[in-house]
Amino acid sequence: MAEPDFQFTEISKFYPETFGDPGMRTFRINIDSASSNALIWVEKEQLSELCKSMNQLIKDVKPDENAYTFPPVEKEAPGLSKIEFKTNKIAFGFDENSKMFLIDAYDPSSSSDETTLRIWIDTNQLKTFINQGLEIVSAGRPICELCHKPINPDEHCCDYRNGHSKELII
Repeated sequence: MAEPDFQFTEISKFYPETFGDPGMRTFRINIDSASSNALIWVEKEQLSELCKSMNQLIKDVKPDENAYTFPPVEKEAPGLSKIEFKTNKIAFGFDENSKMFLIDAYDPSSSSDETTLRIWIDTNQLKTFINQGLEIVSAGRPICELCHKPINPDEHCCDYRNGHSKELII
C-alpha cells in the first residue's frame, strides 16, 4: 500500500466549519499541522455520517484518553504545504501502535487512487471535532417528520400531505 501524498502528524487545529444560511450552507474541515494547512470541503451528509461513525469507533476502541500518543512526526508534510480539495471519500481508523486515530481524505481530481491527506489525531481532538461537527449539522433547517425533507423557513409542501398543505410542519 502506497503512502499518502501528505500526512499531518503535529495537529494544532482540527475543526469543522460552515458558511452561509441554512439551506445554502457549505461545509469544510480546517486542519493546521506544524507549518502546513489543509481545507477539505465536504457535504453536510458526509460530515454528519463522519461524526456519527467516529463516535461509534471511539466506543468500540475505548481508547485511554490519558495515554501518551506517538505520532510519526518523521512523516509530517513539508513545511508550508497548502492543500485544498473537495473530497468524495473519507476513511478513518485507529492505529494501535501510536494510540492515535487516522483520517484519510481522498481528492477525486488526483491522478492517483491513493490517499491525498492522512491526519493523525488523538482522542481529545477527535471528541472535540465530533461535538463541533454534530452541533454544526444540527443547526440547519429542521427535518419534516413525514417526508424527511428539510423544512424551508418560508413554506413546506409535504409529499405525504399530497402537497396541498402550505402550513409549516414542525
